[in-house]
Amino acid sequence: MSASTISRWQRLCWWATLPVGLGVAYGASAVTARARAFCDAAWEPPHRLVHLVELVLLAGAAVTAALLAAVVARRVTDGAPRAVRGSSQLVSVLLVLLLLAWWYVGLRATPDGYPGDSGLCAAGNVPPWWPAWLPS
Repeated sequence: MSASTISRWQRLCWWATLPVGLGVAYGASAVTARARAFCDAAWEPPHRLVHLVELVLLAGAAVTAALLAAVVARRVTDGAPRAVRGSSQLVSVLLVLLLLAWWYVGLRATPDGYPGDSGLCAAGNVPPWWPAWLPS
């Protein structure tokens, strides 16, 4: 694969994986932090440090998953036109990142069984503003 066979669209897709992956990781982490702080569940100072470590690990996992999805999409659509290759990279990266964020938020945002102290949430530490399409 030489540099002349990669279009500007494909270069943009490759370079966009890093900021998009970091943005998705930060967004998932922010939603998780907001839910925990609202319910005051697992939001004491030691848990905040754990949350920061989780953000770093999630950012690494998101960027790695985005790059892997881009590589797999590039290999699968190797004989297709350039527009199809670039679009498949973009769609696969976004799909993988959204699934990763959905999984993380559903797993870590509402710690079930943790004693919340704010009195604003139900027994499962699910805030009233929590969307129904996100798992809790």
